[in-house]
Amino acid sequence: LGTATASQVPPIARVPRTRIYATMQQLHGKGLVEIIPEAPLKYKPVPFSNFLTKRATEQRERAENLEASIAQLGQEFAITGGQVVVEAGRFEAVYGRRNARERLIKMYSSAKREAYGIGTTRSPGRIMKAFGSILQEKSREGVALHYAFPWSEVNWKDVGVLEKVAEVRSIDFSMPVYMHVVDRREFLMSHPIPDDDSSYRGDDIAIWTNDEAIAGAMHAMAEKIWSTGTRPTLADVTDRAAAKRIA
Repeated sequence: LGTATASQVPPIARVPRTRIYATMQQLHGKGLVEIIPEAPLKYKPVPFSNFLTKRATEQRERAENLEASIAQLGQEFAITGGQVVVEAGRFEAVYGRRNARERLIKMYSSAKREAYGIGTTRSPGRIMKAFGSILQEKSREGVALHYAFPWSEVNWKDVGVLEKVAEVRSIDFSMPVYMHVVDRREFLMSHPIPDDDSSYRGDDIAIWTNDEAIAGAMHAMAEKIWSTGTRPTLADVTDRAAAKRIA
């Protein structure tokens, strides 16, 4: 046919008329057909030898580019040994205070070196009720336990009990959540609903992860908060509470 319109091609090419425009466009994309922008569009076949010459040139250029990149690619994909594979940890949502408590019990039961806990005014009492015996055991094993909460007249006695097994500091701001980090490898943060003294009744919602990067970052944050805390006397706490009531 030489140069032809789309309607002239189907009888010879045995391509359905409904597919002819798409087929010609595909052939043009492969370099086998030239489109002549007239009305109507016309199509002109490209000699197959020209197509093969073009493809051969493209393949040679690709081979030359690959050869020029051998050194760089060799470095990028070099076989390396002795490197530690970093694996992503898991991330879970924990619903209900009882389930959050069970998760914390597992975390503290496996503690080997240290743990940090930052919490609400009610946290000291909940901690001792939920897993106080585990903390006593871990303290005897030499695990360093650190806690920080807002101290008040309400939790003064609970803080005193917790101080027998841990280093406890007072922070001068309220926390709407509590968080625990164990050995820089597990982290749990929970919103206590309600924030009361019960260690197992509540609609708490918590997040837990054993991703070491996240746990390590939260450890650094908890350690920073704890280090800025103080150890006030009961008189200091009472005076502070009175000042807030007056204000």
